[in-house]
Amino acid sequence: MDDPNVITHRVSRWFYISVALFMILFNVVAFGPSIIDHSGRNVPLPLTPLVTVHVIVSIAWLLLFLSQTVLAATSRIEIHRRVGIFGAVLAVVFVVTGSFTVIAEARRGFDLSGDIGRLPLQPGADTAAAAVALLFFFLTFAILVGAALWFRHRPSVHKRLMLLAMLGALTPTPVAHVIGHWPVLHPWTAMIFPLSLLLFLSMSAIYDRLSEGRIHFVSLWVGLLVFVSNAVFNVAVVPSSMWHSFTTWVIQ
Repeated sequence: MDDPNVITHRVSRWFYISVALFMILFNVVAFGPSIIDHSGRNVPLPLTPLVTVHVIVSIAWLLLFLSQTVLAATSRIEIHRRVGIFGAVLAVVFVVTGSFTVIAEARRGFDLSGDIGRLPLQPGADTAAAAVALLFFFLTFAILVGAALWFRHRPSVHKRLMLLAMLGALTPTPVAHVIGHWPVLHPWTAMIFPLSLLLFLSMSAIYDRLSEGRIHFVSLWVGLLVFVSNAVFNVAVVPSSMWHSFTTWVIQ
């Protein structure tokens, strides 16, 4: 019989590669229709060079995540670490370009409650506040990736933090676009968002339980922290006068 540790390694290898491929496919499904048919966009046109750069950087990050999972799965750890240096730089570029893109599009009147990009508006929030609120996802991503780099010499912690950075911070906007392309889902938008985020964040814990018989503390507590912080931010912060003041200051 195979050694249980060998079986666990095989499961881990294919799990992370599968998540990377899923994220690429998910983003293609989410953003593809509005790229093919511009009439469905509610983003101000034409697209600016900043948006184009952010799209290119986003694609590069998804491909990098896939390549890193493949390198780790094939035990090319030294190459994985060297590529990780480029990954750290790319993560910074991704956060910077993404943040400036959010601010620039909010200034141009990006309406996230429209047909494409259907983020739910909390009572008391307006479209500008909701648009600028996307900065929270980049902050979450930056914190998780930064923590993953800090714990790069602890593989069990490192890989789960990177996984949660992808699933917790980079899925809400694609989910919004998927909902936007399917009108039948529109009445359920406010319910789909928290449930989809919970599902994505739970993938790491489910994998742990099935493959190792226990849930790693990062999968449980960091995943829970990301979910709760997102809920508190959207329910309590975004509709607040403080956030409205911040939004006004940012988009001036």
